[in-house]
Amino acid sequence: MRIGTFLATVVVLLLLVATPAQAHGGASVTIHSDGLGSVWITAQWQDGHPINEPTTVTLTAADGASASVAPSVLRQTGDERGTQTYSGTLTPGSWRVAIDLGAPVNGHCQAVVPVAAPTATATPTEVACLIPATASSTAAAPSPGGGGSLTPLWFTLAALLVAGAAVTVFVRRRKRS
Repeated sequence: MRIGTFLATVVVLLLLVATPAQAHGGASVTIHSDGLGSVWITAQWQDGHPINEPTTVTLTAADGASASVAPSVLRQTGDERGTQTYSGTLTPGSWRVAIDLGAPVNGHCQAVVPVAAPTATATPTEVACLIPATASSTAAAPSPGGGGSLTPLWFTLAALLVAGAAVTVFVRRRKRS
């Protein structure tokens, strides 16, 4: 019975230690602008899966003069690219946009975003930031579609190990009788 207890303990510890954020690695966040004042981000784990877990993303922006945008929480669209959008529009000028991502990403990204006047030619902008996985990355709620989470795999492996241990104990006890 000691082997079965040991195996069950190991499986439980593995499940407690591995988090979805660690399984995916760090994150890749890209700040996008259409050049006319619309700003959005796309966020993916470094393994390519979108970050669709509930993640608070805050945008702040300031132009070189006196205009600024108060911290605004972006709206998650839930698409396959991990898109989150800013509901406002930046006025013409050159803006320093900063994005702060909460758990499970826990990162920061910033970009200079030029916004053209309505009569000028707009230049879209894309600036990518790599955010490394950290020890402070915490477990995220699984995404609704289960896209990319390794949690089902861990539970399956745990169930197989426990079942194997139970069969082993049963067979050994049967041989003794």
